[in-house]
Amino acid sequence: KTTENVKADKDKNEKKKKDGGGLKLNTPTDVDILHLKNLKIGTAMLGCVKEISDFEIVVGLPSGLRGFLPISSICDSYNELLTKNLDSGNDLETVSSSELLVPGQLVRCVVSSLGTSKQGFACIKVSINPKEVNKDLSSSSLKAGMTLGACVESIEDHGYLIDIGVAGTKAFLPKDKENEAKSPKDLNVGRYMTVLVTEVKNGGRVVRVSVNPEKVSQACAGPQHGWTLSNLLPGLLVQARIKKVTLHGLIVTFLSSYTGVVDFMHIDPDKASKYSVGDEVKARVVYTEPSTRHVSLSLRSHLLPPEGDVLNAASIVQVGTVIDGCKMTAVHYHSGAIMELPDGNVAFVHKYQMKESSEEYNPNRLLAEPKHNLRITDYSPLEQIHIATLRKSIIKTTYFSHQDIKVGQLIECTVLSVEKYGVHVKISDHIKAMVPKVHLADVTLTNPEKKFKVDMRIQLDVANRKIILTRKKSLIESPLPVLALYSDARVGLITHGVIVCIKDFGCIVRFYGDVKGLVPKTEMTTDSSANPQSLFYVGQVVKAKVLRCDVELEKLVLSFRAVTQADVEAVNSAKFDFEVGKKVEAVVLKKDLTGLHVSILPDEVPALLPMIQLSDHSTNWPLLWDGLQEGDLISNVVCLSKNKQGITLSKKPMLLAALSKGDVVKSFSELQVGMIMVGWVKDIMPYGVFVHFPHNLFGLAPSAAISDKFIPGTEGLFQVGQTVLAKVTNLDEEKHRFLVSLKESEVIFSKEEAQARLFQGQSERRAAYEMKTNRDALLEELSTVTLGDKLKLTVGDTTEDGSVNLTSDQFKNVTVQASAHHAEGVNATPGCKVTVVVLHVDLLASQIHVSLLPELTVKKKTSNTWTKILQLSHWGTLVT
Repeated sequence: KTTENVKADKDKNEKKKKDGGGLKLNTPTDVDILHLKNLKIGTAMLGCVKEISDFEIVVGLPSGLRGFLPISSICDSYNELLTKNLDSGNDLETVSSSELLVPGQLVRCVVSSLGTSKQGFACIKVSINPKEVNKDLSSSSLKAGMTLGACVESIEDHGYLIDIGVAGTKAFLPKDKENEAKSPKDLNVGRYMTVLVTEVKNGGRVVRVSVNPEKVSQACAGPQHGWTLSNLLPGLLVQARIKKVTLHGLIVTFLSSYTGVVDFMHIDPDKASKYSVGDEVKARVVYTEPSTRHVSLSLRSHLLPPEGDVLNAASIVQVGTVIDGCKMTAVHYHSGAIMELPDGNVAFVHKYQMKESSEEYNPNRLLAEPKHNLRITDYSPLEQIHIATLRKSIIKTTYFSHQDIKVGQLIECTVLSVEKYGVHVKISDHIKAMVPKVHLADVTLTNPEKKFKVDMRIQLDVANRKIILTRKKSLIESPLPVLALYSDARVGLITHGVIVCIKDFGCIVRFYGDVKGLVPKTEMTTDSSANPQSLFYVGQVVKAKVLRCDVELEKLVLSFRAVTQADVEAVNSAKFDFEVGKKVEAVVLKKDLTGLHVSILPDEVPALLPMIQLSDHSTNWPLLWDGLQEGDLISNVVCLSKNKQGITLSKKPMLLAALSKGDVVKSFSELQVGMIMVGWVKDIMPYGVFVHFPHNLFGLAPSAAISDKFIPGTEGLFQVGQTVLAKVTNLDEEKHRFLVSLKESEVIFSKEEAQARLFQGQSERRAAYEMKTNRDALLEELSTVTLGDKLKLTVGDTTEDGSVNLTSDQFKNVTVQASAHHAEGVNATPGCKVTVVVLHVDLLASQIHVSLLPELTVKKKTSNTWTKILQLSHWGTLVT
């Protein structure tokens, strides 16, 4: 070659090197979100941990995609530890995946495989192994100031060896003040973290790193670090300049010569219209695609400093919720639409979820419609946005998520496959379940049938998303009550269960959910010499009677032989003329935090009087619950509802009044817009308040209809169980749903009603105090002290907040205290005698609140000052 040719070749190579790994610079011309069809193996992405289980972690990916991280793809050191423990038979709990990652944590991952699950859904497998994520880095390319995804390789005396995935490089994290934010006890072998390279030695063969959250978050990648399009990593913070503003996002330049895109999902909604060409911004790299050199970035504030590396991974609105009256605010033709929910939150609907699969895609028609109904299908923590669907077929689905299924419910299923261990069934397109072999029939089947009838009763573990079904006829047709919670158990209860284990000392019987009980050998049969294993078998359906129950420890002691034919006939023949609103008397059998377990007289039918149904005043609930004891007779209660769990009663005066007048709606067909009904708060969600009415009617009060004033959210305004008046504002005849308003201006009490309600609350409170004081000598003594009484006491110590404690021989076991305000300017020297005046007596806390102020202690109760104080105390007591 000539000298000129050699020089030209050299210039070309240098230009290629400068452009990034010998390839052309990326030049994107349009902006779009990441679509599943465009995803390729090797794509590096920023992800957010959503759910952690024993063998797999669910990771939220860009654009609402979902990835699955096997525990074998975390790092090599963790794999070695798992293998070692498996070989030795050690407990795996010490290396649980929940100790390596936390929900909401940002991770740098790479797509390792793309496939389809057994149910036919797309399955994206990802890896956070540093050797795969950082595979394009070399020792010589490491620079101080770089941030990398890494894992703890080993724990040393003075720090940790860190796996950063670069061959020939040892990384060390010292135990020093710089890294106090991550305490040594938190850093197990395999623990994932983002580290900051602080020092590089010996040509990159040794590096020192830091995990200081603030420094890691603010570390900005620059040209001095030598990043190329070949080794550019997700999660890097860069300084960018806006090159072009489009309807669907931005095109930006960064690191001097590279170009990337910012789609609309990665722009804060309140800043979308404020960006202009030439603006300098900080951006976070979201994903890079090696083959096309595509780089996507984010300007979302929760991904930029000063925010850390853990996001909110929990959905604000429960997944599966159907929401009416949503507005489509923007359409991105190739991506989808942004929906505004009634509470102001937003959701993203992918283009394929804007129509049924057989329909034509027409976003303009949808945009023209004023309101839409949608269903929340997922939550993307990376974008902090809900994912939704407009498909009517999905919105109308009865069972969309596991939360829609209740223990003991009868349900139709379709058999998917028959295996040796049981039958896999489909409840809906979104929910699969299994019938274990032992639950295919009352007796264990040697050759299970390939077809099963409908109406299977289920056992459900929502937390682990496992649904276990039973086809046992004895359970499906059992007239005995369903035992699904330990709190439902009571001494004497008889119900059906299944034997799951037989030992020499007895057997374990399982009911619904995860409720289990022990039947001691002596309670299995009258023949003490008999071998239990010869009389019973695993999978057998049995009747068991509860002998002892400890709800807190979740322990049940049961008996087979205590179940007599007379008991069963009594349960089966126990007839009670149940009617909503029927007044009854009941005797208290036992108490727990759910309420009072009672027996309706004279039929002795078991029922539950929930704590929230004791009064219209929420502050009276614990007082009445505390005052009522086993054996007490409760009158003037009404039947509220009945299901397989039993009868529920109520003592709410407003409900009693409405039911006694017959002033209640019995079915949806009787509802009319404008009606005002008495109900109680069932649930409080960010988008509104659900109200429960008699006859099991439920209405929703949207957030805009719960107060006359503007409120940012629903928290703090209502309490679950609170009695409310609600006005019907909208009826959906097709779906049998209705909306209500709780605004005071629409459901305001009359003056007489308000006074009656307040005096009723005061009457309940007095009754509760009387019940308590009649059983306790100390409380009986306290009850003699009333507001305005003057007492001679001795000054004790003064607390940090300025309150003064006082003592007296009369009140040795009672706390007597004057607040700082009521001791101001008064001689409070310990030991001196003072005259105080009683402001308030708290019987439950055994406290007397007093004042030392002369203007109160010297005045009589008839003075104007005391009149005001008495009025304030009187109304305060009533309202609270």
